[in-house]
Amino acid sequence: MKNNNMKTTVTAQANNNGPQTTQGGSTGIEREGVYMGIEREGEDLPLPPPPPINTTYVDPYADKIRGNDYPLDAASYLTGLTLIASGVLSLFRGNKNKWLSIFLAAFYGTSIILLLFILKYQNVTNPSSTTRFVYFVICAVAGAAAGIFFICLWPAGRVLVGAFGGFSFAMICLSTRTDGLISKQFIRYIWIGIWTIFIASLASIKKYYQYVAIISTVMSGCYTLMLGTDVFVRAGILASFKTFWGFNQPENYLYIVDTNGVIILSTIGIVGGIFGIGAQLLELWMTQKGSNDDENNDDDRMSIPSTTEEKPTVTFTKKLKNTFKNFI
Repeated sequence: MKNNNMKTTVTAQANNNGPQTTQGGSTGIEREGVYMGIEREGEDLPLPPPPPINTTYVDPYADKIRGNDYPLDAASYLTGLTLIASGVLSLFRGNKNKWLSIFLAAFYGTSIILLLFILKYQNVTNPSSTTRFVYFVICAVAGAAAGIFFICLWPAGRVLVGAFGGFSFAMICLSTRTDGLISKQFIRYIWIGIWTIFIASLASIKKYYQYVAIISTVMSGCYTLMLGTDVFVRAGILASFKTFWGFNQPENYLYIVDTNGVIILSTIGIVGGIFGIGAQLLELWMTQKGSNDDENNDDDRMSIPSTTEEKPTVTFTKKLKNTFKNFI
């Protein structure tokens, strides 16, 4: 029987008496002895709070395993040793040995052009050891010929030294981030071109060439040393060369800045770069201090020593001793 003044509620007690019916004007709901407030028409029971959302970052490259992009064979050993030796020489002696810096800039410039041609038009997906060795010989012979040619045209070789330094700096910057610092390939081309042309333009100015040559040779020395070290460490920096030039890499060999990559970039790029610039600036300062003849420092004037009147040559060791004598 319905009564408008009465409401029937069910109270679930925790004892063994079972559900009981109570009557009253203002009633509430109790569950297991806990009072849950006054019941109103249309009100639902409170729901439990939703489970927390998992906001943990999932690395898309966590399951990627480095592939065997370049096996360690004769060509790899020759490439690695050549890159390491030339990188060390360019890093610490680049400005002092101007012929060597011009030779290396022409050598690697020609090798890069040939490598791009091979990657574009030849089947290098899985070349054999013999094929890779042939590629190395072709690049080495062509690079050596270009180096000798630009030594003969050494005023133009200055521009080449600056261009190779700017190119190396652009590639090092791209190597600091996973899959490249810049995502769009066309912007990568602009980035590489800007730094190559900018440093080459500075190197063409004779007044500032010595300082630009120091920066250029240090940057190119660091980059070639990174590539040579990566041949044996396999951090992916050498393989990223193809990625930054727009060539598709296998899914299992994407460029990832992992622990090995960070160690190579930081030790060679930062520590090696600082020591290289410091050593070359010190050597340049000592050379300028020990020389009183401006014509001897002029690269545009090449003098052949006379057979009857030979001037004694001052070695770097003697200049170092003379410098320390001035301070004593």
